[in-house]
Amino acid sequence: MTRPDPFRVAFVLAALTAIRAIGPGIGDIATHQNELIFGFFSIQLFGFLTVALPRWIGKPITPMPVLWAVLAAHTVAFFWGCVDLETGGVLRALATLSGVVLLLSTTPPGKTAETLPILALAALHAVIGIAAFLHSWPEATMAGLAVIVLICIEVSNRIGIAVLAVARERAGYPKLAPVPALIALPQRAFTILALALWGLGWNAGWPALAAFLFGMAWFVHIEPWRIKPYAGCVILAVGLLWKRLAFLLLALMDLGVADISPFAVIHAFAVGGLATLAIGIATSIVRKKDKRSLMPSLLADVIYVAIAGAAIARVGAALDFALYETLIPLARWSWAVAFLGYILFTLRGAIWSPPTTKV
Repeated sequence: MTRPDPFRVAFVLAALTAIRAIGPGIGDIATHQNELIFGFFSIQLFGFLTVALPRWIGKPITPMPVLWAVLAAHTVAFFWGCVDLETGGVLRALATLSGVVLLLSTTPPGKTAETLPILALAALHAVIGIAAFLHSWPEATMAGLAVIVLICIEVSNRIGIAVLAVARERAGYPKLAPVPALIALPQRAFTILALALWGLGWNAGWPALAAFLFGMAWFVHIEPWRIKPYAGCVILAVGLLWKRLAFLLLALMDLGVADISPFAVIHAFAVGGLATLAIGIATSIVRKKDKRSLMPSLLADVIYVAIAGAAIARVGAALDFALYETLIPLARWSWAVAFLGYILFTLRGAIWSPPTTKV
């Protein structure tokens, strides 16, 4: 067994946090919101950035001891949260801020345009987390969710489309053309506006509808049906679709067109979009680091089916309360299976050597 890479440590901590938040027999669905929004997603994002940032800026993250110190702080915050969730949450938010400072300090001035939007949003998310745990700010949870959704959109629009483009070419289709500005720019603008209004508790109906329409145009342009199941590409496409559907649900709710529960919107974003994309992108990273990018994986397939099942069950329970008692246990067990599998998948490359031949 070799020493785990920093991203593996972060991904495992994120998965443990997710299981502790709503795992069957462990988590409490009445108090899991902040644990997921300011815990799981924050650690998951930091793990992703430890891999992505060096590629964006063309140099490793330095100094390495400080990087490991941030991960150690996240570890302490996780275990502290097992005893005291509020104090653990504050420590985790401070660790997130420290990580943002480290990543900003290692970014050359000429590369800040590529990294600043995501890092600035990560810092804002950490500050909101501190307010949520220290001052019991009621609106902090929704504000934090809106910010992390926006971060996820920024990341997935950059990474997700690149992975899908590669899968498309490997399937023998022509190279994907860039998304036209007439679609990409309004989609981004209405997405930001809708999430800002939603996060502040204001009516986001019309911007959400515009975000859905332009988002679907963006989705159709990348032609996700022209891919084969390379390295989790299908689950990435599912996550991208969930985000669009979440905006549609938000629009229908705020415009008064349909009687949509706010919890359906929240979980369409959080489980359908965020968790699905987080697992899809992370497993794609793990596959590449393990030199298994083009190899089939039964474990990965189980993870993808489980997280898809969790999303459908949780949103379904919110849309039809009569099915709540049936679907909630299914959602929690599917969630636990997905993240237990995710831990095994993440650690596999640090325990077993990859095969020498590709299938």
